[in-house]
Amino acid sequence: MIELTYNEKIFINELLRNVSQILNGKPAREIPFFVPADAHPTFNYTTLVNKGLNPKLCPQNSIFYDKPENFLKKYIWVITGIFITLLLIALIQQKRIQMLKELRRVQKQEFENQIKYTNLIDNMPILYMKEKVIRNENGNIVETIFCDVNRFFETCFRKKENIIGKKGSELFPESMTEFTHFMETALREKRSITFPYYFKDVDTFYDIVLSPSLEEDTIDMFCLDSTELHNAQQMLSSTNHKLSLALEIANIIPWKWNLKEHSILCDINRPIIMTAMPGEIKEEQLSVSDEQYFSKIIKEDRPRVMQAFHDLIEGKINKVKEEYRVLNKGKNGRKIDWVEAQATIETRDEQNRPLTLVGSSLVITDRKRMEEELMSAKDRAEESNRLKSAFLANMSHEIRTPLNAIIGFSNILASTEEEQEKQEYINIIESNNTLLLQLISDILDLSKIEAGTLEFSYSNIDLNDMIKEVENITKCRMEGSGVQLIAETPLSSCFIRTEKNRLMQVINNFLTNAIKFTQKGSITFGYEIRDKMLYFHVTDTGCGIPANKKDSIFGRFVKLNSFAQGTGLGLSICRTLINHMGGKIGVESEEGKGSTFWFTLPYKQIEAIEKAPQKKIQSITIAKDKLIILIAEDNESNYKLFESILKYDYHLIHAWDGQEAVNMFKEYDPQIVLMDINMPVMDGYEATKEIRKYSAKVPIIAITAFAYASDEQRVMASGFDGYMPKPINARLLKAQLMDIMQKRIILL
Repeated sequence: MIELTYNEKIFINELLRNVSQILNGKPAREIPFFVPADAHPTFNYTTLVNKGLNPKLCPQNSIFYDKPENFLKKYIWVITGIFITLLLIALIQQKRIQMLKELRRVQKQEFENQIKYTNLIDNMPILYMKEKVIRNENGNIVETIFCDVNRFFETCFRKKENIIGKKGSELFPESMTEFTHFMETALREKRSITFPYYFKDVDTFYDIVLSPSLEEDTIDMFCLDSTELHNAQQMLSSTNHKLSLALEIANIIPWKWNLKEHSILCDINRPIIMTAMPGEIKEEQLSVSDEQYFSKIIKEDRPRVMQAFHDLIEGKINKVKEEYRVLNKGKNGRKIDWVEAQATIETRDEQNRPLTLVGSSLVITDRKRMEEELMSAKDRAEESNRLKSAFLANMSHEIRTPLNAIIGFSNILASTEEEQEKQEYINIIESNNTLLLQLISDILDLSKIEAGTLEFSYSNIDLNDMIKEVENITKCRMEGSGVQLIAETPLSSCFIRTEKNRLMQVINNFLTNAIKFTQKGSITFGYEIRDKMLYFHVTDTGCGIPANKKDSIFGRFVKLNSFAQGTGLGLSICRTLINHMGGKIGVESEEGKGSTFWFTLPYKQIEAIEKAPQKKIQSITIAKDKLIILIAEDNESNYKLFESILKYDYHLIHAWDGQEAVNMFKEYDPQIVLMDINMPVMDGYEATKEIRKYSAKVPIIAITAFAYASDEQRVMASGFDGYMPKPINARLLKAQLMDIMQKRIILL
């Protein structure tokens, strides 16, 4: 019933070891006995129980066999399975609880987020609309239905209950076409679309964002009020435009010099202008290398300019201001412009070395030209002042010379008894009167040239008739001189449009000088056609002009002979007249052989001038001793002059102004009227107009001190029959009256 058990493995190992020793020849007697040290008492559990022995009384290390299993040991796997199952159920339940808690948390968070989102959408100042699109049979969007709007939309437009379910075409018909186009794009490409829109009804600019909703064919629409931004952009654009325009008008070119990259952005304002242009504009596209920039500077100025910028970079100066010339491309090739450049340092690096310079270039070509013109004008003014001083001294001499003769011989004329001596004195006075009148005319022409008011009145003339007229006048002046006058008219007829009075003034001036310096031989004048130009000439056989004075002969106050009468202004005036009329003027001369003064004028042939038939005016018949002349003159001295000339031949009546002249004409019915133009109460033009209402046959002669070409034309167009400029020449006045009497008055 009791057995000892031991470790079988140890026993077998010991057995094998002993057998091995024997096999190896070791005698068995030398092998010690093996006594297991780990033996345990072993009992038959059933026998013990049957014998009534308590197994608990056995040693603690006893081993029982045939011992029945206990409940726990018998059902260990069942219990273990149930435990594991319960454990798994508990774990699953715990996980489920955790998941439910997490789901509840997520749902709560989602709900809170939904509330936040709703509050955000409702409270933010952005219009929000959710719209469902409606398509036609072709799949195109034709209509929208409002599904939702936010509170701000309600504030700006309508309440939600009046919006939901409404069609877009009912609420905003004017925007449907544009919006449906962008909705189509957003839904098709499944992306957000942004575009600007002006809502005319509320005068507001919006930035519209269309985004496909999670629901099919549904659009989320956000409208941000961008009116202030738009206005600011417009203002900024306007400011930039004005700045650009101001810089352009002022010819100011801003620039920026990058010293590190050796590049110059020639117009830093240009990128502002180009922001509205499509595509990206980079500064590199507007930059040039500094070498290229400075290569345009004229080489004479370049070292000075480069040194100035070098001094700025080195810190020797704080600012650059230089003027230099640059070579630019113009319409007709290359041209040179003046530029004023100013610059200063914009940025520096950590070592305080300059990195960039900013400056401006101002085109000052016009200013430089003005400066040169001002300097030239200053020189001319100084020269003119010098010449005027000389002119005043010369005029003092020239005016006093004829005045001396006029006053002197006028004083002794009364005390002279011999008629021959009186006539000689009168001739001297008349000669000096003519010289003084010419002197005054030259001074008046000069003053008009200086003031820019010189008159030119063009008309159609027969050039041959004008040459003949000049010839007749000049022959009278040359009578008894022994010099032959020859007029050349190569064409049988020559009709031109020109300024007759100025043309005659130039020719008469040339002839006057020729007469003055020609003692014998001939003076030839005339015209011919050369290369579509009229070539006029006056050739004399006089003393000629020294070679050193030919270039200055047309200058002001230039006189070849200081002792000869004249102002030295005539040829200068002639040059101004010819230049204004589009021609050229010059002289060819050899000292001792004579001179040829010439000028040219553009030749444009016109049709022959048909002389207007003279109007048939009824002649006046009156007895010679009853012929009355009405003199309208407001100056007593002038009337006394008329009276002294005419009192022995005619009966005279005097009116002090135009109104009195009209009244006296009605009362006395005069046969001739001498009408001063400039009078008080009523001038000569008005008085003549009134007289012509009563009589068209009475000849009226205009008397005026304004001896301009335009005055003569106005006089002849205002109902006058003749024209007599002041100062009055007694011989010419009598001749004109005699001519009128022969044509218009029959004396009995």
